[in-house]
Amino acid sequence: MKTRLQDVPVRQSNHPMMKMVMMAVLFCCALSVSAQVERNQIYNIFLGEVRYSNPNERLSSTDALGQIFRAAATGKAKVQAPEYQEMVKTAVVNGLSKAYRYRLSERQPQLGDESEVGNLVADVNITNIAASSETTSYKDKNGKTHVSTKYTGEVDVTITLTDVGTGDVLGTPSFSASGHSSSATPSQEEAFKSGMGLFVNRITNWLNQTLPLQANIIEGNAVKKEKQKTVYIDLGNREGAYAGIHFGVYIVNMVAGREARQQIGKLKIESVQGDDISLCKVQSGGKDIKKAIDAGKQLLVISQ
Repeated sequence: MKTRLQDVPVRQSNHPMMKMVMMAVLFCCALSVSAQVERNQIYNIFLGEVRYSNPNERLSSTDALGQIFRAAATGKAKVQAPEYQEMVKTAVVNGLSKAYRYRLSERQPQLGDESEVGNLVADVNITNIAASSETTSYKDKNGKTHVSTKYTGEVDVTITLTDVGTGDVLGTPSFSASGHSSSATPSQEEAFKSGMGLFVNRITNWLNQTLPLQANIIEGNAVKKEKQKTVYIDLGNREGAYAGIHFGVYIVNMVAGREARQQIGKLKIESVQGDDISLCKVQSGGKDIKKAIDAGKQLLVISQ
C-alpha cells in the first residue's frame, strides 16, 4: 500500500527549525516509498503556478492615507511592493536549479511525464513582498541638516512540491529573507537585490538536505602524521559531482538489523577524476578516518 505524506503521524512543534527538519524527513520518506530508485537519482522539477497572494496587496484609500500620516510622523513606512514579483520568481528559479539532485525544466509537464519516477511540480505562493523605509535626520557641527533613508526588502514564499505521477504533496517548505540598502546608494530595489542571494541559498540548501548526494570512500590516498589527508570516493561526473561539494564521513554499523551511522569527519571534493571517482581533501577527523580505513570499515559520505 502506498504511503502518502498526510498518512504519516506528525507531532506538532512551534519551533521553525523543528518544522523544517520534520518536513525534510517526511519529504525523504515520501520519495523513498514512491518507488525504488537508483543511488543519487536526479529529480526533475517543473515550475508550476507562481502567484502573489498577500491580502494587503490592495489598500483602501483610508488605509493608504493612514500610512502616509504615520510615515510623516515617525519617519517609517512599510508597504507591499508587488512590482518585485518577477525578481522574487527569478530567485526561486535560481534556488530550485542549483540543488545537487534536482534539474529544473523550463517546459510544462506533458502527457507521459506521470509515468516516470522523479518528476515533481513546484507551485510557488509569494505571501509577502514588503518594502520598508526609515528616514532620519541630524545636524552636523556647522548646523547643516542631513537626511538619510534606509530601505529594507522582506520576502516570504511557500513552495509546494507535488509528485506528477501520484499527485501526492511531498513538501510545503516556507522561506523568508530580507535585505537592506547601503548608505551610498539607498533604494528599494537595492534592498530587495541584497536579500535575494540569501533567499536563493535557503531554497537550494533545503532541497540538498532533503535529498543529499551519497557515496563511499573507496581508497585512502595521502597520509601525514597518522592522519588521512586525502581519499577517493565513488562519485564522479555521472552523478553530477563537482569540486567544492562538502561531505560528512560516517562509519556504518548494523545494529539489530538496522543501519547505524556515526559521523567521524568531513571531506570536500578537490577534483573530479572520472565518471565514478573523485579525489577529496579531509577537512576534519583525519586520524579517525585513517583508523577506519585501516580496519576495513565501511565509510559512507553524505553531502552537507
